[in-house]
This record gives sequence, structure tokens and C-alpha cells, in this order.
Amino acid sequence: MAHHLTGLDHTLLATADLEAARETWRKLGFTLTPRGRHVGWATGNYCIMFPRNYVELLGIAEPGGFTAGLEEMLATRGEGVHKVVLGTDDAVQARASLVAAGFAPSEPQSLSRALELPEGTVMPAFTLVHLPPEATPQLSMFICQHLTPELVRRPDWLLHPNGAERLAGVVVVVDDPVALEQPYERLLGAGNAIRTDRMLTVRAGNETILFVTPDDLDTLFPDLDHAEKPTPYVAGMRFRVHNPAAAAAFFAASGADHVLSLDGTVLVPAAAAHGCFLEFTSRA
Repeated sequence: MAHHLTGLDHTLLATADLEAARETWRKLGFTLTPRGRHVGWATGNYCIMFPRNYVELLGIAEPGGFTAGLEEMLATRGEGVHKVVLGTDDAVQARASLVAAGFAPSEPQSLSRALELPEGTVMPAFTLVHLPPEATPQLSMFICQHLTPELVRRPDWLLHPNGAERLAGVVVVVDDPVALEQPYERLLGAGNAIRTDRMLTVRAGNETILFVTPDDLDTLFPDLDHAEKPTPYVAGMRFRVHNPAAAAAFFAASGADHVLSLDGTVLVPAAAAHGCFLEFTSRA
């Protein structure tokens, strides 16, 4: 990939009740990290870790403090994935490359969070680079470098009872996917935005961002009832599993709301996952 970018690093799923979201995702068969608290902010999180990427459940831990816009996002758009984050192996070099290519990224920003472990609190650290809206149209994105990956990727946190092996991509609903082809090729490199009729598949490393129209969302996922929302929005996340039937069996045994599609994928509706449907597939 271009500009020292490595793929999808994580998604940020905003939730109005962080502890309730933790319990929901635990019942869906995900292993969650202990709670984290962003240093100097009023937000906290639980993470679902995979070897290369993860899902962050983000909520407000202290009402009235700095939330980086989370309160406003929840008030205007409700729960769901509000940001998709690109990974980098070198945030400083990534920013320099982006500037040389004519982008206007922010200066690198340091971020740490207190991770509450039984043996004591540790401090995972990150460097962030924020991207202007015109660099990632119809999708809010920034860049993240992990400075202490060993603190957040313990082996027992990477094993999930539902069989999920990695976050494989996201599904984003927009009015005109085709119009996004050139901006995302400019950011991620030539050949990484692939048009199919009205849909656009953007490759970010081993993961994909699928841009679809509201009509195509209904066509691709007819087994789900899709609530009408103002575009753009992230409708779903896709997870790679070795055996979707085993994932379906787990959900059936746990009583989790799910659908086994005719194509063999397993779907959890957005209402059962705090605002974003989940797809479990062996093809991703």
C-alpha cells in the first residue's frame, strides 16, 4: 500500500452504554480485553483483538469531560461504527509521504490509555495522524501506529469462542459509490479501488471497504432488515471464520439473534450488536 499504510487497523464502534456493549459482544462469542481509559479524555473502551486488527467498543466513562465528539456522534447518528482506522508502521513517515502527495494530514498526535489488568495498570501508547474529510470522502478515517503492541495482543485475547479470526472489512452505505473511486485510489494506491456496477470495493491491505448504495445493501444482504438511515453510514463489519456453520452453532447455543444465509455466511443484525450488522464468512 501507499504512504506506509498497512491496512485496516481497527473500527470504532460508538456505544451509549459501554458496559452493556461489553456484555452483548461477550455473549456474541468475542473475547474482550479489560477496560481501557484514554488518558486526559472522558472516554473508555473494550477491545476485541485479532493478530493484525481489532474492534474498539468506545463509550463515555466520565460525563462532562472531553470525548473527542463522541457525545455529538451518538446524539446525531446513534450507536454504530463511526470511524474506520488505517494502520501504519511509521506515523511520521506516513504523514511525510501524504504531504508530499498533496494531502493535508494533521501533525502526529500522541495518545495513551490506561489498561486495567488484574496485575496492575499498563499504558499502551499510539501515534495518530488525522486525515482531512476530502482524503476519505463519505467515511471518517484516521491513521494509527501502535507503539506498544505487546500490551494489547496477549495470546488469550486473540481467541474467540465464535471462531472469528480477523476483521476482514466494513460495508459502507453511500449514495454514489462510483464517485469515490479516484479519491481512494489516490490515498491507497492505483488498483486498490475496484468498481463493480454501482459498488466499489476498496482494498486496504488484506481488508476491504465495500461502498454500496442503499438498494445494493438490500440486494447483498436480503436476510436482514435494514433500518433507513441518512447516508453515509457504516452498515456492517465482516469477520473471517474458518467454519461459518460452527459460528452459527455457537450463536444457536447461546441464544444470539442470527441468520444463516443461503450462501453459507452467518449474519447478526445491527440491533443485536449495537448498531452495526456482523457477517461471518470463510471467503473474506
